[in-house]
This record gives sequence, C-alpha cells and structure tokens, in this order.
Amino acid sequence: MSVINTMLKDLDKRQQPHSLENMSTAPVQYQGSSAPKMPWILLALVCFIFLTAVAYNWELLTQNSASEAQELVTRQALEAKAPSTVTSTHSTVDVQEIAEDKLEPVIASEGSTKSEVISKSQVVEQIKIEKQPVEKAVIDEPTTETVAIESKPSDGAEQVSAKPESIEVVRSNPVAPKVDNSSMAITEVKLSNAQLAEKRFQAATSAEDNGEQRDAIEYYREALGFSPQLHKARQRLAALFYGQGNLAQASDTLQEGSSLFPEQYEYLMLLARVQQAAGGYEQALTSLNRIPDGTALNKQKWTQESSIAQKVKNYGLAESSYRKLLQTEATMSRWWMGLAYALDAQQKYETAIEAYRQALFYRAVPQQGLSVQAVDYIENRLVQLGESQ
Repeated sequence: MSVINTMLKDLDKRQQPHSLENMSTAPVQYQGSSAPKMPWILLALVCFIFLTAVAYNWELLTQNSASEAQELVTRQALEAKAPSTVTSTHSTVDVQEIAEDKLEPVIASEGSTKSEVISKSQVVEQIKIEKQPVEKAVIDEPTTETVAIESKPSDGAEQVSAKPESIEVVRSNPVAPKVDNSSMAITEVKLSNAQLAEKRFQAATSAEDNGEQRDAIEYYREALGFSPQLHKARQRLAALFYGQGNLAQASDTLQEGSSLFPEQYEYLMLLARVQQAAGGYEQALTSLNRIPDGTALNKQKWTQESSIAQKVKNYGLAESSYRKLLQTEATMSRWWMGLAYALDAQQKYETAIEAYRQALFYRAVPQQGLSVQAVDYIENRLVQLGESQ
C-alpha cells in the first residue's frame, strides 16, 4: 500500500507543472482594432456631390424651360405684328469674374472612386455674354444672353467635366409705356363754302336776336360771299336795311338777288313792298307784273297790286286784280267791296251795285266780314246809286 501511495504521489507531482490552475498568468488586455472612417467620409462626400449636381441640373432645366417659354411668347408677339425691318448691331462682351462666394463647384461623376473637393476660392468662371441690341420697332424684344460656364480646377485636382455647358438666359427689358398719339393728333377739317355760309348765317341770326344789327349785317354779307344762293341770308339782310329805314340798300340787295336768280320771285315781291314804302308805286307795279300767274305768290301779288292800283287810280288794273282774287276766295266780302269800288269808279254802276250787294251778303261770314265803317259806306252808296237811277 505504501508503494502504491508513493507512486500516486509521484504521479501527482509530475502532473502539477502542466496544470493551468497553478500557473500565475498576468491578465491579458484585448485591444480591438478600430473600424476605418475613410469609407464613411467618402460616402458623405459622394452624397454631397450627388445632391449638388442634382440641384445644379434642376436649376439649368428650369432656366432652359423659362427661356423656351419666353422665346415662344416673343415669337408669337412678333408673328402677330407686321414684320418690320430693324437694324441691329451685334456686340460681344467677354466678362471674367471670380465667384468666390456665389458659385458652388460642380463635380458629378457616377462610379467615381476618387474624392476631390474643389475650393470655392479657386473656381473661375468665364461668362461670355452675347447681346444683340434691337432698336425699338413695334415692341421691345427681350434680350437673349448665352452664358458659357467653364470650371477650372485648382492645381493637383483632376477635371471631372471637360465640356462646358452653355446656358441661354432670357432677360426681358422693361417695356416703356406707350403713348397714344392719336388722341393728340390735330386733324384739319375743311368745310365747304355751303357749310361756311351756314355757319355765318347762324352767327348773323344770333347777333340779330341779341340786337347787334351791325354784326348781323356783316355776318349776312360774309355768308352771301361764301354762298350767293343762300336766299334766306339775302332776304334777312334786306329786311334789316328796311327796318333801319335804309330803303335804298334794301332795294339794291333785292335787285341783286333777282338779277342773279330770276326765278326766285320772292325777291320781286319784297322789292315791290320796298318800292311802295319808298313811294315808287309805278316801280312797284312793274315789279309785281314780272311775277307770272300760277305761282304760290299769286294771292300776295294780286292783293298788293289791287291796293297800289287804287292809290294810283288805275281802276282797270284794280278790277282785274279783285276778280282774280274772287276766283280763289269767292266768299270774301272785302274782295266784293273792292271790285264794287273799282266798277263804281269806272261808272259801271249796275255791276257795281251787284258787287256792293254781294259784299253785304257775305259780311256775316266769320273772319271775312266788313267793318262797321265799310258797311255804312256801302249802304249809303247803294242809296245814292238808287236815287241817281
């Protein structure tokens, strides 16, 4: 037993150096390797570049759409108007600007493996503006500007896009307010002589109504100067002279009208009245005799002629005139009395008595009767003629 125990102890001692429990090992600290940050930075940069490129392309698309719409409106306006020849002067202006704070670098490349950032302070854009000033014709056309943007990277950076992009910008010029000159145009209106004469006649009648006879006479004369056939102006002028007692000028005015227009018998009728007022009975009868029978002035002619004939004791002419008046107005007692007086003056007593009786017979007719003095005269004369028989 002791041998066995001794062997077991020896075996235990052999196995102790290999036991992990008896080994005093210092605690080991594990240091995990840190994940690389570069891929995330590249991803963020690519996203930033992609979003910038999308925004820039969207802006270009919007500007192009606005340019096309403006060109369409301009073309339609020009087609609506009549084409006009406009002399234009082509001028090209090259402008270089360093946009340090306004322009963003444009880097857009799908599948790019290299990240490059272009500093804003090193971007130079060359803007070429082509202007075609158009002289003002029918409308003010908008100015079209073509802008070519070229991006130049800084030293050591690769150029991503070598082809410059052209942007066509349409800038509308302010339209000056149009003035309608038609409302300010002075149009010369030419009046005919007849129209001028009518205006002078109206001015003359207005002056006559206001008691300005001298001005009225002048206006009537001017009217006749423009239109001698304006008979109403000549008649009113003669009436003004007659009213002023200037019978000579009234007679001259009427004689002038009668000589210029022989068929205007009103001049002869008025001339006979002026001559009768001036005491020229024979001249008045001559003027009345120039008026033929069958006109609208017959009644006036025979009435004045019978009155003047009695004054000058031309009873034969008076008898003829009264008989003509009775043919038109057979119930007029005044005409019967005038005929009876003319016959009585010619000693034609029998016919005179009959004419006196007719005058008494129609004296009761309204507005055609005789005055009391006329009735007394007829009755007395009938008694005398009866006694003489």
